[in-house]
Formats: sequence, structure tokens, C-alpha cells
Amino acid sequence: MKQAWEDLVFMHWPVPPHILRPFIPSQFEIDLYNGLAWIAIVPFHMKDIQLRGFSAIPVRNHMLELNVRTYVTYNNESGVYFISLDANHRLGVFLARSLFGLPYLNASMRMVKHNDHFVFLSRRNHKGYEPAHFHSRIHVKETLLPSNQGSLAKWLTERYALLVVRGSNVYKGPILHQHWELQNADVVIERNDLLNFLPDHLFTQAPVTHYSKFLKTSIFPFEKQP
Repeated sequence: MKQAWEDLVFMHWPVPPHILRPFIPSQFEIDLYNGLAWIAIVPFHMKDIQLRGFSAIPVRNHMLELNVRTYVTYNNESGVYFISLDANHRLGVFLARSLFGLPYLNASMRMVKHNDHFVFLSRRNHKGYEPAHFHSRIHVKETLLPSNQGSLAKWLTERYALLVVRGSNVYKGPILHQHWELQNADVVIERNDLLNFLPDHLFTQAPVTHYSKFLKTSIFPFEKQP
């Protein structure tokens, strides 16, 4: 599958690994930076969705997404583990849950952008789930960040595989894209129900926040891992 991602915001908080451990499948090791795990909320606009072997989807070929993610390793390979993925595309949510086993959830969403400021609003409305809200205001800084090897920003964002557990098996979904072009950003979070499973005191400080304007991606079939 090919996709384009735009107006993507990474909001990261450090978390002691023992607090996060109960929410991560036992098959995975939690990936750490300076002894800490990191959890992120990532809103963005997805468009130009194209399945391999087909032309671009002609109807509803775009959606808003809001995911909660952390970083894990399996057999010494690092990847992204999604705790939840909210989206405002009911067919996309159904297919992602059915075909890939990813924890997508239906939500009503809105993004309003004006120059370097924008607002992202989401309310989960998936049957059988509490209606979790997320409201934020983002201000993007102008200067691009240098892509320094070993930096926290690079460690948090340069990941090229999704890892998921289905039944008793682990699957890897490779992702191919150019390096992120990141800018610093400030965020004011007015409501955040997405991380209610973790203690409130972990989120009293503002998150480490980065913004990327646009990125094209290719996502390859999931591979069963040994």
C-alpha cells in the first residue's frame, strides 16, 4: 500500500518501563532511550491511499488518524507498537482490524489549520468503547531540525517496521519512506483521554513535540516472524 502523510505531529512523553510493561505484549521488549520508554500521541492527515496493483481509491481517499504508540524490539529489531489507532474512515477501520489485526477504532475528527497554527479534535465513537476525547492546539516552529544520528528526535521517529501480535504469532509490517524532515512545535492539550490507562502524573509536563509537513510512504505485506 502507498500513502501520503501530511501535517503529522509527534507528541512524546517519557515513561518508566515498568509502568508501561503491563500494556505491551510479552513477546516484545520495550525499547529504551537513556533507560526510559516513550509513549506518543500522533495525529495526522492521510491521503493518496493506493493498494498495490490498483489505481488510487477514487472515493474517500483520505482520512484523519490519531494513534497512540510506543517502541519495542523483537529478535533485536526495533519497531512501532500501536496501542490504539483512531480514524474517521469506517471502511478503513474495518479493513485494518479485519485484515491486519491492528487496533483501529472509529472516531469523529476535525483538523483546522491556519498558517503555522492548527487545531486537532477527536472523539472516539467505536461501538463497545468509551468515547475518548483528544483536543489540542499546535504551533509549528519554522526551523528544520538537523538529522543528528543518536539524537532523541531521530530515535523517536526513524522507525521502519510495525510490530503486531495476532494469536500467538508476531508479524512485522515493513515501512519504506525518506527520512523525516522535522520541525519543533509547541502544543497545548486541552483534553486527553487517550492515555487514561497510565498515571496522570506522567503527563504534567509538556510533551516533546515535533512536526512534519509531508511524507510519502510504502507499506509492505506483514511477515510472520520466527
